[in-house]
Amino acid sequence: MSLTKTQIHEYCLQELTNRLQNAREAMAALHESVAADTKSSMGDKYETAREMAQQELEKISRQMGMLQQSLGIFNRIQSSLKLTVIGLGALIETDKGFFYMAAPLGKIVIQNQEIMVISPQSPAGKVMLGKKVGNSFELNGTVFQILSVA
Repeated sequence: MSLTKTQIHEYCLQELTNRLQNAREAMAALHESVAADTKSSMGDKYETAREMAQQELEKISRQMGMLQQSLGIFNRIQSSLKLTVIGLGALIETDKGFFYMAAPLGKIVIQNQEIMVISPQSPAGKVMLGKKVGNSFELNGTVFQILSVA
């Protein structure tokens, strides 16, 4: 892979920042929508719409909290640090693809290269923690061979 761990890390930070900004904008638009609604003669319909908007606000608020927590994790990782054992901040190359151990961001694609960004608490993260080059691990019935750790 021609990508560096620092490039992947920076991409993830930008992606999280973008997602957080989108959530903030969605929340602001929802607040604006709720504030613009005026009680009409159809009170029950208004109350139902308000309740649905409130539920959506709570959902967005939870998403924002998770995104802020993930940003905090990424900000603590020193992406220039070279690791030999899989832990937080490790870029792992396996015979079946790449993983970046940080926060639960999911699959990202940079320069046509797919990388699964996972947390140490995820099922994949748990089975990889502490492993080194040459080790293997099994996930969902598939065996992965660790080719490199950075």
